[in-house]
Amino acid sequence: MFNRFTEDARSAVAEATDEARKLGSPTVEAEHLLLALTRTDNAAASALRAKGLDHDALSEALVAETERSLAAVGVSADGVQFSPYVSSPKLATSSKLALEHALRIAVARHDKEIGARHLALAILQPARGTVPRALAIAGFDRDALRDELG
Repeated sequence: MFNRFTEDARSAVAEATDEARKLGSPTVEAEHLLLALTRTDNAAASALRAKGLDHDALSEALVAETERSLAAVGVSADGVQFSPYVSSPKLATSSKLALEHALRIAVARHDKEIGARHLALAILQPARGTVPRALAIAGFDRDALRDELG
């Protein structure tokens, strides 16, 4: 499947691994893929930035979502410590599903390659999970973001 990914999409997956590693996550989640996409210079990132979703805004939204989730189970975010370095984060279910969904979007559009736009659309598709919760907390409209991506 990765042979059909454009250089932008492959770069986003590699950057997502770096994002997960920096955050001390043992897995690369869909939110790491989206963080990586907002950091890159491609059409998908430009479309997301046009709606106000850049790397800083997404990072803040994810922090707010994490704090809200921890508070819901009675844990203070102040007491949570992340490992400063994870050597090799593995792809988690959420990122694997996003990659598979990106393939389905490209096939449905009769595109020969899977690009960053397909990946962004796939990440923004689910109605449940960390990404939609973080976007909702930060006041981002997933439908508007998807419309901007085309």
